[in-house]
Amino acid sequence: MDPRSVIARTHELRALRAPVESQYRSIARLMRPEQSDMFDGNSRINVYDDIFDGTGMAAAESFSGGIFGQLTNPASRWFEFTIQDEDLASYGPVKEWLWAVANVVYASIAPGVSNFYTELPGWFSDLGCFGVGTFYQEEDLGRGRIIDRTIPLSETLFSLDANGEIDEFHRPFKLKGAKAKVKFPELAAMGSRVGDAVDYTFVHAVMRNHDYDPQRIGPAGKPWLSIYCCEGIRDFWRLGGFYENPFATVMWNRRPGRDWPVGPGHVALPDVAMLNEMERAHITAAQFAAEPPILMHDETLVAADIFPNAVLYGQVTDRGQQLVMPMARGSNLQLSMEMSAQRREAVREAFFFSLFQMLKNRPQMTATEFLGFQGEQLRQMAPNLARVQSQGLSPVLSRRFGILERAGQIPPPPEELEGMALDISYVSPLAKLMKADEARAVRGWVLGVGEVAQVTGDTGVLDVIDGDAVAAVLHAANGPPPVVMRSDIAVKQIREERAKLAAQREQLAQRGQEVETAAVAAHAVQASSAASQRGSVQ
Repeated sequence: MDPRSVIARTHELRALRAPVESQYRSIARLMRPEQSDMFDGNSRINVYDDIFDGTGMAAAESFSGGIFGQLTNPASRWFEFTIQDEDLASYGPVKEWLWAVANVVYASIAPGVSNFYTELPGWFSDLGCFGVGTFYQEEDLGRGRIIDRTIPLSETLFSLDANGEIDEFHRPFKLKGAKAKVKFPELAAMGSRVGDAVDYTFVHAVMRNHDYDPQRIGPAGKPWLSIYCCEGIRDFWRLGGFYENPFATVMWNRRPGRDWPVGPGHVALPDVAMLNEMERAHITAAQFAAEPPILMHDETLVAADIFPNAVLYGQVTDRGQQLVMPMARGSNLQLSMEMSAQRREAVREAFFFSLFQMLKNRPQMTATEFLGFQGEQLRQMAPNLARVQSQGLSPVLSRRFGILERAGQIPPPPEELEGMALDISYVSPLAKLMKADEARAVRGWVLGVGEVAQVTGDTGVLDVIDGDAVAAVLHAANGPPPVVMRSDIAVKQIREERAKLAAQREQLAQRGQEVETAAVAAHAVQASSAASQRGSVQ
C-alpha cells in the first residue's frame, strides 16, 4: 500500500481495459457524443457534426429515464427494509421499526438534501450505453453531509477476484492544483511545489483488506482499505479505510471469461451506425432532388443565371429541344426509408423502449392487465434488472444505512431483532413486473384446476390448491402495501374464531335437533296416552 505500487497497479488495470475502449468510443461517438473523448481527454466542440440521426441518443435517454422513473422514482417508495422471518416482520413493533428506518434513509437521499437522485440518471445512462456504471458514496465530515456522484467510465478501473466479485477499484482523476489544495489541505503546506494552474492526476484506490481485524483501530480495522496518491507529487499519499466499498459498480451483461461487460448500447451499435449512414445518404439525396446538377452543351451559361422565374435565351433549339436540363438520378428512396424505419425500431427495442413506454403510459394497470402483460422483453431484461438491484442499488442502500447508523440517526431496533440481518425489498413498478411471470403462471394454474373440477364434477381436485400460498404470490407480484395483507398470526386467530363460531353453530343446531326430537317424542307419547284414555272410556 505505497503510492508507487498503487500507481503501477493503476496502469496495469488501464492496460486491461484498453482492448474494449475502442468499443466504448464507437458507442459514445453515436450515442453519447459528449463522452467520445473520455479516454484521450482532448475535448472537442464539434462532436455532433457527424451525427445525422438522433435515434440512438434518444433511445439511450429513454432507457435511463425509464430505469430511473420505474425503479427509483423519488415520488414514491421504491424500497423497504425487511427480514427473512416473515412472521416476525409482521409483528407490530418490528414492522413499525422497519418502516421508520426506511423513512430515515429516504430522508437522507431526498432531493433537497442530497445529489442522490440527480446523479442516478448518469449512472443508468452509462449502464445502458456501455454496460457498466459506478456510483460513489462518501461521508463529508467537514460539511456534515454525504457525497453522491456517478463516476465516469474514463475513471473506472477494477479487478475481479476468483468469485467474479470486484475486490479492487481504482479511480484516476485530474484536478487543478488550486482545487487539489482544497480537497487535500496537506498539499497547501508544500507551497510552490504544487502549482495552482497545473493539472495533476490523482488516484483513489480502494481494495479489500484481507488482514481485516475489527478489534484494531484505524484502517487495519476496516474491511476496505483506501489510499489517495498522485503521479506528479511523489511524496503525497493519504491512507484510510471504509466499512463498505464506497464504489458500487453494476454490470449489465457479463461475458464469460471477460472482466468488462456489454450493455444495450453494444446491441444497438450496428443498427445505429447503419442508420446514421443511411440518413446521411438521405440528406444527400434530398439535396440532389432540391438542387440537381445542370446538364449544358457548352460554357455559355453560368450558374448565376439559373434562378426561379429566370428567362434563359438560346437554351432550346428551333424544334424545342432542351440544351439545358437537370440531371435525373432516377433514385427511389422508398425502400431505403422503410429500411431506416426498421433500423430505428431495432435501436429502440435494444433499449427496451416499448416496455418503458407501456409503463409510462399505463402506470396504474389493473391486476388482470398486469398479470396478462406479455413479458418477452421483460424476461430478457429481468436478469439484468436483478443485477442492477443486487450489485448496484443494494450496496448503495446498505452503505447508506451503515453511514446513518454510525452517525446515530437510526433508532434502536426492538429486542426481537438483536443480531438479525436486514434485507432490502424492492417495491417499484419494475420490481413488480419482474414477478409478473410467476404470478401469471400461478393464476393460470389455479384457473386450470378450476376448469378440471368443473368439467369432471370432482371438486376434490381443488384440495391441491394452497390458497394462502397463491395469495402470497399475487400479493408479491402486484406489490400493494404490506398492511393490506394480514399477518399469519392474525389469519390464524381469525380462522380459530371462525372455527369456534362454526362449532358453536353446530352445537346449537344439534341441540335444536335434540329439542325437536324430544318434542316430537313427547307429542307422540302424549297422543298415545290420549288415545288409550279414549279407548278405556268406550
